[in-house]
Amino acid sequence: MSYFDEELFPVTRITAGAVGEPGQRTFLLQAMVEGEAITWVVEKKQVAALGKLIPRLLARVREEYPELGDPLVAARPNLTLAEPFEPVFRVGRITLDYDRLHDLVVLNLVDADADEADAAEAPDQGEEDEESPELQVFTTRGQAFLLGRQAELAVSGGRPLCLNCGEPINDFGHFCLPGSGRWIQDNERWQ
Repeated sequence: MSYFDEELFPVTRITAGAVGEPGQRTFLLQAMVEGEAITWVVEKKQVAALGKLIPRLLARVREEYPELGDPLVAARPNLTLAEPFEPVFRVGRITLDYDRLHDLVVLNLVDADADEADAAEAPDQGEEDEESPELQVFTTRGQAFLLGRQAELAVSGGRPLCLNCGEPINDFGHFCLPGSGRWIQDNERWQ
């Protein structure tokens, strides 16, 4: 295993989770490298996207490379976040890729602050500057599979979502404006 400034290759464990009370949670992505937890702050939408996109990526890999077989998954995986939670950076963008040579899934994490600074400095002309610095996190297909499942659990552990508008429903109820009328998610009724 190696840990460079721009790569974690490969991690021994990767997980996602949230800390705090529903409605006030902070979402984290965490990888273990040589017994050390490396943590990044992510958005809930990013975690939800991982839960949807990882299974799609793995299905595509399985279709393109049937000789690989199913990913190996630990019988009793430990997917809990490890303390202390000292994030390296807030993730602005996450992309997924697959490294066929090493049979590893690659998560590309772009620092939100560097990404915003690059956008602010970019000239209005059509010139392409260097992309924001990114960290590549390499993980096995089995670990990626578990990360996808854990991501779904982390997102679903919060407040329920309104079926009408998709926004979280608070303890005191929820108001949204579908087409016409107002839906109150207190006792599920239209007003």
